[in-house]
Amino acid sequence: MSTISVCFTNFGPYHLARLRALAARLEARGDRLVAFEVAGAERTYPWARSRRDEPFEWVTLFPDRVLETIEPEACRAAMIEALEQHRPDALGIVGYARPESMAAARWGARHRRATILMSESQETDWPRAWWKEMIKRRRVSFFDAALVGGPSHRDYLVQLGMPAGRIALGYNAVDNDYFAREARQWRDHPAGRAGLPSSPYFLCVCRFAPEKNLARLIEAFARYRRATGPGRPWDLVICGDGPGRAEVDAAAAASGFAHAIHRPGFVQVDGLPRWYAHAGAFVLPSLIEPWGLVANEAAASGCPLLVSHRAGCAETLVPDPPGATGRRFDPLDVGELAEALNWIASSPVEAREAMRRRAAEVVSAWGPGRFAEGVVEAVELARGRRAGRRGASASAAAGVRAR
Repeated sequence: MSTISVCFTNFGPYHLARLRALAARLEARGDRLVAFEVAGAERTYPWARSRRDEPFEWVTLFPDRVLETIEPEACRAAMIEALEQHRPDALGIVGYARPESMAAARWGARHRRATILMSESQETDWPRAWWKEMIKRRRVSFFDAALVGGPSHRDYLVQLGMPAGRIALGYNAVDNDYFAREARQWRDHPAGRAGLPSSPYFLCVCRFAPEKNLARLIEAFARYRRATGPGRPWDLVICGDGPGRAEVDAAAAASGFAHAIHRPGFVQVDGLPRWYAHAGAFVLPSLIEPWGLVANEAAASGCPLLVSHRAGCAETLVPDPPGATGRRFDPLDVGELAEALNWIASSPVEAREAMRRRAAEVVSAWGPGRFAEGVVEAVELARGRRAGRRGASASAAAGVRAR
């Protein structure tokens, strides 16, 4: 029996869905999963969760601490202590920036364990400085293989030195079955729209932060409303909260349509399906979005998608031709975003229903099962690399002895 470990900072709903699928896949192979989270809570994503009997061993390094309050050296030390205790045969590690991630990667290299980098970084996410890229290349070299979301993430890792043949896809996944089931029930529920806008609405779910581009979304929505003729124009719902709340409030007040912009605040996962169920379309306007798991949730719930072309999920969930599941747009072009809003709102009901069905079909291939398959594939790629290195070392040693 092999022990596989996966390390996250804090388990949210989609982490748990992935871990459950991976544990089932490993159990069928006779292996086991140990899942590490650094802290029991974090400020950035204040998820509510209930801990139940899980098919994996759940280890929280700091169960009574908030992630943002833990010192880097304490994270490193706690991760090494946990690895020494459980001694996994392979490690799936999130990113190369956090202290416990690199501590785990170095521990794996030192103990000759297969190390898998789990990454959703794209080249276009942030401006890139050459010296920072050099540091990243050095850190990436500690990993034997990788699991990423999609093609744009794979391409960036290749730039950082990871061979494309050692990169598996499928990292970004949510519990598709949960969102599909709950959204369907809310559509059929006689009181499903209680407390929701009575008119059709665009839905955005995100953290209120500058990179989410909400001010431009609100400006585009105002243009859409001004250009819409007589009839029943759509409202805008923005679920979320965060440090950019004042900017969102100001943009809504300045738009002239504050009465049609609804902000229910941060909504936990058990409350989101009702908003998805009755949305006319989902909008993700981000300037920087490594993936955009809310788009997975929306697609699984049966929403047509309007997605920024900078989002890592864009090409996967909104494939060509335009109109299959929705449409991609330039998030810096307010006019293009306003036109996209008008396009989806004015599309025939039958066309939007076709987009709903197709979005659910497309995302169904990128659920927790795909994550489990990706981890297993990456583990095998990592082990293959390690076996090749051992073989090369043995051949070199034999050559020295022969001389």
